[in-house]
Amino acid sequence: MPLMLITAGTFAIVTTMILALGRTFRPESAVTQRVRQLVADAPGAGAPTAGSERVGFLGRTVVGIGQYGLGGDRSLSHRLSVAGYRGPNAVAVFLGVRTILSVGPALLALMPAVSSGKPLANALVTSAIVWANGHVLANMWLKRRGRRRVGQITRALPDALDLMVVCLEAGLGLNATIQRVGEERSTIEDVLGEEFAQVALELRNGRSRADALRALGARNGSDDLKALVGLVVQSDRLGASMAKTLRTHADLLRTKRRQRAEEAARKLPIKILFPLALFILPALFVVTTGPAILKLSDLMVLIGGR
Repeated sequence: MPLMLITAGTFAIVTTMILALGRTFRPESAVTQRVRQLVADAPGAGAPTAGSERVGFLGRTVVGIGQYGLGGDRSLSHRLSVAGYRGPNAVAVFLGVRTILSVGPALLALMPAVSSGKPLANALVTSAIVWANGHVLANMWLKRRGRRRVGQITRALPDALDLMVVCLEAGLGLNATIQRVGEERSTIEDVLGEEFAQVALELRNGRSRADALRALGARNGSDDLKALVGLVVQSDRLGASMAKTLRTHADLLRTKRRQRAEEAARKLPIKILFPLALFILPALFVVTTGPAILKLSDLMVLIGGR
């Protein structure tokens, strides 16, 4: 009975992958082909290269597998947005990659064990462990990526606010200031600058300033950025001086950044205690007391011989 269940599960997984590949190779509709032709004929659009076709094929394959993946809820979409992966196929791509990294090695560990006649329980436990490792590692990577990106935004926020204050005091409006900051900081590959550039694009497309700013705070997951968005929206609604508001908030954020650095410095002795006790102190003990122990052992042998 367990062997039949394994066979049925393997058949279901392989069938899902075949359906995903079939969806990848499915011919495009006439409308999609026409749109692709118009985009290709647009000025500045070059001919696709072989490398881009390979990347497109791999991307379509991963998306096809991700369409049948589990766990594609709104929380995953938000975590991907915080990590900087957005777009209509972001969830499907992540689910496809996670499925390949978890199910693929699990099948590679399960099938040889079953075909060679090894105990079924051990094979199932091994494949389950391999699947769990792939699943957890993919989620941990996404969480770490999002945490690092939030940290980059939080550290860059005071400097961006100083630049906004300079632009506002120079006579620019808030929309022009956001666009200017986005242009300036995007050239240095700054994450926050890219977000401001996206807000400026939304404003040019007709979205209201309050909605664009709230979306900026919601899609990035930074508490400091959310507080800034709320402050800017409230100040804009009440008609307060935006330059004074942003300067005060920049000083507050700079103070918080210094406090975070001091907190990290205070945590350093505790963090270094464990590698010190596990790796450095034993080696130091061997180097300092090793010769004395050897001489004592020779002395004890000499005394015992007499």
